[in-house]
Amino acid sequence: MATIGNPSYNPAVLSDFIISRWKYYEKTTLARRRLADMYSESARVTFETVLNRHGIPPPKSMPTSVVKNGSMAHLLDRNKQSAYSQLIRRAGLQLPEFVRLLRSETEFDTRPNKSLEVPTNDSVWSMYQHRSRWHDIVYKGVQPDWKREFPKQCVPPANHGSAKRALNVIIKHLRVGQDTNRYLILDIDLLSSLRGVTCSPFGAVQKGDIDMTVDARIIHDLSYPPGESVNDNTNPDFDVEVSYDGADALANRVLDVAAVFPDLQRMMTGDVNGAFRHIPISADAVGRFAGTIPELGVLIIDLCCPFGWKNSPSSYWIAGAAISYLYSNSAPEWPLQPAIARFNFDAKTWCDDHISIEPDIGSRLSEAHIALRRSMVAILGPDACNDKKFASWFRRGRALGLDWDLSSLTISMPKEKVDKAMRRVNQMMERLRTTRTQLQKLLGSLRHVVTCIRQAAPFFQRVATLARNAPRYGTVDLSEEATDDLKWFALVINIGRLNAIPLSRFTQRQEPQFHINMDASDRGLCALFAAKKEYLQVEFSDTERELIGVNSTEFCINVRELMSAVFASIVWGPYWHNPSRDTDTHVSFSIDNISAVAWNNHKSSRNDFAQLLLRIIGICEVQYGFYTSAVHVAGHDNQMADAGSRVWQSASLAATFSNLSCGWSQVRIPDDSRDLSRLWGRYCAQGRLPIRPGNTTLARGHSGSRGAK
Repeated sequence: MATIGNPSYNPAVLSDFIISRWKYYEKTTLARRRLADMYSESARVTFETVLNRHGIPPPKSMPTSVVKNGSMAHLLDRNKQSAYSQLIRRAGLQLPEFVRLLRSETEFDTRPNKSLEVPTNDSVWSMYQHRSRWHDIVYKGVQPDWKREFPKQCVPPANHGSAKRALNVIIKHLRVGQDTNRYLILDIDLLSSLRGVTCSPFGAVQKGDIDMTVDARIIHDLSYPPGESVNDNTNPDFDVEVSYDGADALANRVLDVAAVFPDLQRMMTGDVNGAFRHIPISADAVGRFAGTIPELGVLIIDLCCPFGWKNSPSSYWIAGAAISYLYSNSAPEWPLQPAIARFNFDAKTWCDDHISIEPDIGSRLSEAHIALRRSMVAILGPDACNDKKFASWFRRGRALGLDWDLSSLTISMPKEKVDKAMRRVNQMMERLRTTRTQLQKLLGSLRHVVTCIRQAAPFFQRVATLARNAPRYGTVDLSEEATDDLKWFALVINIGRLNAIPLSRFTQRQEPQFHINMDASDRGLCALFAAKKEYLQVEFSDTERELIGVNSTEFCINVRELMSAVFASIVWGPYWHNPSRDTDTHVSFSIDNISAVAWNNHKSSRNDFAQLLLRIIGICEVQYGFYTSAVHVAGHDNQMADAGSRVWQSASLAATFSNLSCGWSQVRIPDDSRDLSRLWGRYCAQGRLPIRPGNTTLARGHSGSRGAK
């Protein structure tokens, strides 16, 4: 802990202050918990009174599991299921009435979840953007906006085959929700008498390499059947913009703190316990989030925002953003806190993860920890904090699945993540056919790895396309193109840098070492390397000009501009390579085309030929140890490249370029690199990185003919 600006304070005084703040937080949380317990007990007594009134004894608790044939078999609470079902029959209740009774929603307190509060006592709450929406959720639950009336379901859809394989695990998860009244489990024969019920199938997906009979991720498929599903009938919530802070935002924050407080930057991660499960669905709408398990004879109603519903992310974001808002409007309160570190805390959020990055000065770290917990409790109640996932402040630790070293300002991909991705790539390449689920699991690993190796991004676009087009059920042929991309992805990962990547490189805050200007026209293209006073030109062939003449999308101006970047990478890549550097060389492309700029920076495009070009750039980046960024440059600021790409169509432009390039040298495009489609085909046939070419620069003052053909 640093004492910047206040070197004379007594550490014992600070310790006493932090202890007092922690005790105050604990007392406040305990008070909220006792209040929630009181509401829960009151609701229980009221509900049991109604049961007794209808001659139904309150259900006795049942064990959660038994051992059968040496294996653990999980159990539903059949006593609770029976009591609830009998009450609905005898009292003639529909779901909204029963759910309001169960959750003790009264005219005096309409809150479906008694743990939720609107923190009106906090002075900054009145400025929170979504405060009215949070008020509605707290007092009414989430109220879906349906596009149309739901058709009556005569027969519930069958569950996916995976649900049978993971049935024991599904029962385990359902029982946890049943015990907390987050899942309502009833007799399946009630389905015919209940109105407003729409059933969606259950399924399960594998968690890592664990067998689904041991553990699995439970899926409530609210997107089935296509066109008639709950998700299809949900109007999207456009009023709430969900915005998460990814690894780049964390890296930028680390660098910002390190710039002002060198060697004092620290990170802490906090996690919300249960996330979506805190957010209740309105009693009037819960029936639309139903499903059945016929072999168990049960009807299941989800009473909280289900994972997989279209509007669950935006509904939870209202709470998550509220936590971040309260936290980011908090600041150290210790009277002796150095003035330089009294500013508000910084909030970074990814789904239900809240990440703090602060300087270790005075009380700042301890107070930030308390403030984050206090903000979670203020919004979601006393059980909001997931203590198992609340990490202490660290210099070296893990956040968002990446390993951070704040001392050396580097980031690394965990080895187990890389091994997992490579294992999935190799397994996929061995298959002739695959499924959408297998493709999606593979893509999850590939996207994670690409956060550290952007050069690999172009090599799974065709895999992503295959996943999008794959049928929901059954298998699909693994295309030759997708297999080729996976081979290259594996090669790039094996060569690329995954460990100790400088944060300045990761965030692209590293200043470019080289700048390349470029332009393209209907006749050709030109790229300029001013630092070496070199340029390249390519005159389009007759075939290419024919494509331009018919406005071919595969050879549109966006693609032609990107071709300039490809040729620049091929001929100047060896020069950009510097094995003595600890980090890759940063090369900036200045392009007079917004689409080409975006394609290069995102390393993706829907244009097939542009995808090929991006793959070639990616190969060059890995081979020569550089990375590229692109910026847009207006045409009037790009006069030389503009003229250089048009020398074949105008004598005046040819003269202009000749004057501007006086003293420059023209570089020659290698003959075997002029046709980029053939070049890529040769790369694929060789199955390895190409051999670095030798010198391609013509003698100074001997530019030769204008451009390669």
